[in-house]
Amino acid sequence: MPCYAQIIIQFATVNEIDRPFTYEVAPEISSRIQVGQRVKVPFGRYNHLQLGYVVKLMNEVQETGYRLKKVAVLIDEKPILDNKQLELISFIVDYYATSYAAAIDVVLPPGLKEQPIAVEEMSEKKVRLVEDRIKLKAYCNANAHKQIFAKQKWLIDYLREHTDINQKELLALPEVSASSLKTLEKNGCIYIEEEKVVYRPDPICEMRFKTLNDQQEQAVQYLKALNEANVYRTILLEGVTGSGKTEVFLHAIREVLMHGGTALVLVPEIALTDQTLFRFKERFGNRVALSHSRMSAKERQRLYMRAKNNEVSIIIGPRSAVFMPLDNLKLIVVDEAHESSYKSETTPKYHAIDIAKKRMMQNKGQVLLATATPSIESYAAARSGEYSLLTLNKRIGEAVLPEVDIVDMRLEIQKGNNSVLSHTLFEAIKDALEADGQVMLLLNRRGYSTFINCRSCGHVIKCDHCDVSMTYHASQQILQCHYCGKTSDVPEVCPECGSKYIRFMGSGTEKVEAYLKECFGNYGVARMDMDTTTGKEGHQKILSAFRKKEVRLLIGTQMIAKGHDFPAVTLVGVLSADLSLFMQDFRSNERTYQLLTQAMGRAGRGKEKGRVVIQTYNPNHLVMEVIRNNAQEAFYEQELANREMLGYPPYTHIFSILVSGLDEGEVIRTIQLLSQYYRYYSQKGQSHFRVIGPTSAVISKIGDEYRWRLLIVGEEREKLLIYGKFCLEKFYNKEKVSGTKIQWDVDPLAML
Repeated sequence: MPCYAQIIIQFATVNEIDRPFTYEVAPEISSRIQVGQRVKVPFGRYNHLQLGYVVKLMNEVQETGYRLKKVAVLIDEKPILDNKQLELISFIVDYYATSYAAAIDVVLPPGLKEQPIAVEEMSEKKVRLVEDRIKLKAYCNANAHKQIFAKQKWLIDYLREHTDINQKELLALPEVSASSLKTLEKNGCIYIEEEKVVYRPDPICEMRFKTLNDQQEQAVQYLKALNEANVYRTILLEGVTGSGKTEVFLHAIREVLMHGGTALVLVPEIALTDQTLFRFKERFGNRVALSHSRMSAKERQRLYMRAKNNEVSIIIGPRSAVFMPLDNLKLIVVDEAHESSYKSETTPKYHAIDIAKKRMMQNKGQVLLATATPSIESYAAARSGEYSLLTLNKRIGEAVLPEVDIVDMRLEIQKGNNSVLSHTLFEAIKDALEADGQVMLLLNRRGYSTFINCRSCGHVIKCDHCDVSMTYHASQQILQCHYCGKTSDVPEVCPECGSKYIRFMGSGTEKVEAYLKECFGNYGVARMDMDTTTGKEGHQKILSAFRKKEVRLLIGTQMIAKGHDFPAVTLVGVLSADLSLFMQDFRSNERTYQLLTQAMGRAGRGKEKGRVVIQTYNPNHLVMEVIRNNAQEAFYEQELANREMLGYPPYTHIFSILVSGLDEGEVIRTIQLLSQYYRYYSQKGQSHFRVIGPTSAVISKIGDEYRWRLLIVGEEREKLLIYGKFCLEKFYNKEKVSGTKIQWDVDPLAML
């Protein structure tokens, strides 16, 4: 029996207590305590009971010189963390230099209370005919002449043939009404019993799997061979939009399930989960479960326990789903793998692909990165052989890549067209709608007008708390800051000079929607952005209406550009392709190319050939040239050459530091002082790191806090992380800093 336990305290996120503490195990619980359980232990000077996690059990410890405290309460009868999860937690602690408590917190489902996770027994209501057939016949004879009895008679006959049917399934039939069911129950003809649901995995529906083309078949056979060989590998599945990447990993998952394994499918947007779920459910039935951020804490805990108890084989979800404790996990698919949403912006700042790779190393499984536009880092890894590369370079079936028109908006202005739509795009929309097609328009900027400008003095109305302009939302008749959320009334005169000549400038999705309704309202127009997709079913309602063609024209932000498959969409328009081209970020070209290519991929996925119209003020920019000539490989090679010359990822790693505070002078003083530490220890040490900055952040003020950034660049990630943390600790030990916050990240994807 173990006599001692090492415990991680739940709230121990600061360095002083970020370590296991040794406790004595009381004899009455020594036979039940296990690694991975939660316990309550006395902690601190006043011995308040705190929640902790058992990470190690021992029969003896070295002499401490003081009396060990005892584990007070055992919360879980069974461990909620297994050995592989504890190994993953250690990886997160080391790789992201975070605390054990923070790493444990991200692995476990949210909202856990100081009590065992309830494993709720699922039940269902079954409807059955009574066994007394004489009574049943008498009721039928007595009511046969009544017109309202027809539905009841149909139901009785149906239940004679289907002796074990779920009430929900029964009520879903068009011939069945709740009133008929209630009447029959009241008259003793049927009875409804609640029964415990025993999980029995549905058989795989083979007839739903589509026939693969040669490229898809080769990819599936390669993945099958890896699975049978029981080896770890990361594979980049690079396929043009509409090339059938989803069908490849559906077939690959079938192979995994047939060999007794399980699979995770990560998607970047909640809007994609319903579409993906449908495709999986029709093939794998109840083996599939969905996880997403809008589920309640209780729902996510329930799914966590279902995964632990082998009641699900496939889980689909966003970044956080990568931690789901599926047993015998052999394949993790990362769909739209280039998306930045797979990187967490809160501590611990993990990347889901890193976690997926670690889990598959543990399980000798595969990570499949599926995308039409790989990140530069993934492309480089495939080129070097670190990743395997599978390529799908043609669309499935009769579909072909759309033709692309790039419209120079400078010429439109010269012709006197100040509309948000060029003549080319307007006519293309008209033609597509008249031909019974559907249209998607991308504008990655929500609201009605993006800023208000005074024509007398040039003043732009900005947020009082952030260094950004206020956006006008016509539906609410307010100005809103999209960073801190502050709202204000629309001024009647310029607050700077008092002039009444103030004007709404720029166009957002709300303004374009209003314009489209004026011109094409009879075809059905909808908008999809952060303002229209609140609530659990926000995305679902809009996408469902578009799929049913109740809406023929959809305007939206980047959430409409990713992964959606609407065969009737024959036209995609990009209204302002330049929005992200000139950001102060070395990834701006990459991000713009990915967004435009993904948006273009929504067009022409059915039998009709698609068309794409891209509006830009920079038609000769490298990104536009690449898209015009469909020269993806040339783009990646050029970007790699630029990154190597400038010393940016994937050839280096970045340690980013952001200092923020209410007093700009104190923020500048802090970051300048901090930069001296990095420069001093870089020159003093054997490894030299490049220090960039300090500079004002791209958005220099958010929520009243001024923001300055410092970048440290190095070739070896491990050394860079050690050096980055070392200098911070030296700074904290020697300097007195008040009124500022210091945040850091390794290999950040957001540079705002």
